[in-house]
Amino acid sequence: MKLFLLFVIVTIVVNFTATGQNNYNDSVPVRISYLNAGQDNNKTRLNWKVVCYLSFANFEVQKSKNGVDYLTISSFTADKIRCQSPFDFEDVVASTRTYYRLKVGDRDGNFSTSKIVATFGKEKSFAINSITPSLVTANTMVSISSSSADRADIVITNLQGILVKRLTVSLVRGVTDIRLNVSDLEKGGYIISVYNSNSERRTVRLLKI
Repeated sequence: MKLFLLFVIVTIVVNFTATGQNNYNDSVPVRISYLNAGQDNNKTRLNWKVVCYLSFANFEVQKSKNGVDYLTISSFTADKIRCQSPFDFEDVVASTRTYYRLKVGDRDGNFSTSKIVATFGKEKSFAINSITPSLVTANTMVSISSSSADRADIVITNLQGILVKRLTVSLVRGVTDIRLNVSDLEKGGYIISVYNSNSERRTVRLLKI
């Protein structure tokens, strides 16, 4: 019986951990502080900043139509002085939803991958980019991309579907990072649902430990 319970607990932790979109490699002495994406007329604009302890860092800008399969559309190297300033990148706006992410690493091929951000072309919608961390004791950050400024309701339910927390937030056009305090929740699994003003729903999982 004890072995069965241990297996269940380990399985839950693994499943919840797998929902995180950030893939940080502790051996890479460079970290992505933020990544934002927005649209300006016929341009998609990405901007980001890193904390770098390398003499040189390698960057790859990657793009996807489905959020799963990515192609590198730009790669370059920056020295430590250049890494102290924010970076910008422009791409042609697609007519449909497009996903972007960054890979940053050293000359030995050790990379860390950023969260995913989305742009929407002519589509009016939103997406949850990431929840960091997804294993949480007190606070977590939910990153949301939206095609326009909007209002959103965040609803947290337990795995039995019981409402435990609800709040209303404002979304900007582009990326909005929202800090959630879940210190008052009991340990266990939860579903975070985000509804925009058109009642579209996006969900992500959270494990309170």
